[in-house]
Amino acid sequence: MATSRARVKAQAPGETTTVRGVVATVFFASPKFSAGRLRAADGTVLSFAGEVVVREHQPVVLTGSWERHPKYGRQFKATSLLHDLAPDTDGLALYLANHPDLPGIGPVKARRIAEAFGADFERALDEYPEEVAEVAGVPFENVEILRTEWARTRTVNAALTWLSAYGLTYHQVTTLVDAYGENVVPILKADPYVIVGAIPGFGFKRVDVVARKLGTPKDHPSRLTAGVAHCVDARVEDGDCWIDYEVLVEAANDLLVLDTLDSRTRIEAALEELLSKNRLACVSIGGRFLVARPRLYAMERDLAAWVALGSSPNPHFGPGENLNLLIDRVAPDLLDGQRSAVRTALSHAQTLISGGAGSGKTYTIAAIARACERRGLSVVLAAPTGKAAKRLEQVVGRDAVTIHRLLEFNGDDFKRNHDEPLDADVVIIDEVSMLDVPLAWHLYDALRLGRTALVLVGDHNQLPPVGPGNVLRDLIERRPLPTVVLDEIVRQAGALKMNSIAVLAGEVRKTAPAEEDGRRPWYLVDQFTDPLDVQRFLVELYRERLAERLRFDLLSDVQLLTPQKKGPLGVRDLNVLLQRLLQKKLWGVDAPEVPEGRRPELLVHDKVIQTRNNYELGVMNGAIGFVVEVGPQKGDLVVEFEGGLVQIRADRGHAADLQLAYALTIHKAQGSEFPCAVVIVHKAHSFMHHRNLFYTAVTRAQETAVVIGDRWGLRNCAAKEQVERRKTFLSVLSFPPEEGTL
Repeated sequence: MATSRARVKAQAPGETTTVRGVVATVFFASPKFSAGRLRAADGTVLSFAGEVVVREHQPVVLTGSWERHPKYGRQFKATSLLHDLAPDTDGLALYLANHPDLPGIGPVKARRIAEAFGADFERALDEYPEEVAEVAGVPFENVEILRTEWARTRTVNAALTWLSAYGLTYHQVTTLVDAYGENVVPILKADPYVIVGAIPGFGFKRVDVVARKLGTPKDHPSRLTAGVAHCVDARVEDGDCWIDYEVLVEAANDLLVLDTLDSRTRIEAALEELLSKNRLACVSIGGRFLVARPRLYAMERDLAAWVALGSSPNPHFGPGENLNLLIDRVAPDLLDGQRSAVRTALSHAQTLISGGAGSGKTYTIAAIARACERRGLSVVLAAPTGKAAKRLEQVVGRDAVTIHRLLEFNGDDFKRNHDEPLDADVVIIDEVSMLDVPLAWHLYDALRLGRTALVLVGDHNQLPPVGPGNVLRDLIERRPLPTVVLDEIVRQAGALKMNSIAVLAGEVRKTAPAEEDGRRPWYLVDQFTDPLDVQRFLVELYRERLAERLRFDLLSDVQLLTPQKKGPLGVRDLNVLLQRLLQKKLWGVDAPEVPEGRRPELLVHDKVIQTRNNYELGVMNGAIGFVVEVGPQKGDLVVEFEGGLVQIRADRGHAADLQLAYALTIHKAQGSEFPCAVVIVHKAHSFMHHRNLFYTAVTRAQETAVVIGDRWGLRNCAAKEQVERRKTFLSVLSFPPEEGTL
């Protein structure tokens, strides 16, 4: 029954009721929340918001209660949703006319169908679809498509009704139905663990909660194998490539809580089943049994074999070549360490060069490139991220690309591989600390190692990659290929580089003296024990000092960095704080309040970051841009990235990949540099602290670092060495790897 205007007014706040109508507008939508306006049969328009997922023109029945929101006024707080399978005439007409999967049924034909059949539409569609086709004036095939879609919608509602008691959102239910159709309910009843990993967002822990509510036995065989595999994958997410056999059994035992005396025996049996089906691999190295995903093990094994070839002569320079003369011609002012690095790169098929801030790595890259080009060789420069590639390009003065673009990644796979290798004489890769095992494998797979020389450059003092493995550190420690570590700081490094390097020795230096322009390269503000005091200082810093006294552009020059996403000193809260402050300060705009659990609304001028590779738009993960236009439809934006203007369309879901970028995590900023880096190092994040994190943050600054926190947190962060070592095969395999280790 449609809700009338009179009835809406009579309902008391908090009273559970239902409203029926057609979704007129969607202001905001996420996998867990929607807000918009609903048009009832009598024309009444009401606002709603809640943990439901809807689309425009969709006939729905919402269950919930009325509330008065402090900002949005009176609105319906929805707690559950059903498709309205018996909508009124207007609702049915809108549904048919606007459904994207129903060809040939526009507004006029949809109105004919709705007025002819009304509430009897579903029975007509099932029993005499030819009459529906005749009334609408469309081919019978179109009505067949309509009947299939209607049946699918009915299935969604049945599944939603059944699964609503098990803690799944409407979005999650429709995802399952799209994947398994009418069979989703019997599949979940028989073995819910078959969906683990098969559908995005359905990992072991989420499925296990549902399965336990369904009454699936704790010792169900699929639960045991899924739990064991989850323990391996959890280590991969933390950066490890393997886990000890015994440690794995213990971790699975803690996770599964079987409450039986033979629980470990059952878990070992489940592990053996995974090994027999090649879903996991067990490798014996040095008397230890290491369990891994087979693909990851194979990649590291291949890498070990490939880097073992690094000592071979450079294919482009003969043994009698006068390299010193060539180096003198292209870079006569190199330091001894830099000169050694260039000579090594020109002498060997593969070279690894590492060094800290101020050691002249980029200048060394430029010297290698000039020497090779003087010999007529083709040189390719690349880095893991767009920011790092752009910086390399600016400093070296030659084109540089991301590794993904170099290997012609199309969103699914890499075009460049062993069958279609790179056509280059020399490949130089910068920021190798960010290189995880899969990306390193794809890089090597695309090289003709007897034809193309490879130079890897990085800083082993920085954070390890986000993905699994620790390629740079493993190669530095094991030295399977010619390696040069630049340990001499160039004279021009200055206080910023020197103070950053001091962090690696556990030292946090005080504010540096002012330079000729009055600006200091290093500021230390260490008196804030309360996180809210840090927030208040940031407001003052951005409002009165960074632009007015230090002459930095608050958008393009300054980047706030912090270790984590949550909390008062996390990325989310700080982005909301700075959006409100800068929109008001720079353009006089009052940014809207951000309700708990919702994303901030993006406004014109906002600084944003792309959070995943989008090959359709040509915008890569980590690209920073600025909103230049906000369209009338929620989520329609025009964003200016370094490559130009990009149209973000709400109906394609592109806006979900954008986040405010006034504040970034230190990990997300790795590979980028900014004229001014404002770094939060506070005891509130002490569980994440270690000196490599601190060092990575301050080395993002090109001209000035402003370090803010409390004295204990700063000292603790600089003093804490990273004890945890990633468990990788490159750290334990021989070079080349021995046969028969699997």
